[in-house]
Amino acid sequence: MKKIFSITAALGLALSVSTAAAADPVDSADSTESAPETVVEGTVNTTPTPPTKWIFKEPTIKADEVILDPAEMIDLTKVTYFYTMPNGDFMGALEPQIVDATRNDKVIVENGEWVEIYTWLGKAWIFVENK
Repeated sequence: MKKIFSITAALGLALSVSTAAAADPVDSADSTESAPETVVEGTVNTTPTPPTKWIFKEPTIKADEVILDPAEMIDLTKVTYFYTMPNGDFMGALEPQIVDATRNDKVIVENGEWVEIYTWLGKAWIFVENK
């Protein structure tokens, strides 16, 4: 039993060491350049100066990540019921909150519109009255 325990401990230690060795190394090119220390009358100036150049390997916002047509946000001010389709089967109710529209469809009627939204049950339809 002692041999099994010592072999298990040795393997665990070896795995933890190999995991630490396999981790990504810190690349000094990714960090900002620090100011060199200057010596003035026998003292060392350790006050850092702001970096003069930032180095980025890639753009922070890529062209395919920009949202050109954001989803409509609908502010529900009272308990709102949602349905499987316009005038369809009842699915549930939402407390007052802000919800995202899917941008897929809208059905406009004389006193408001049916809007498709995202819910925890999937896509559903709510009726939004004209103001």
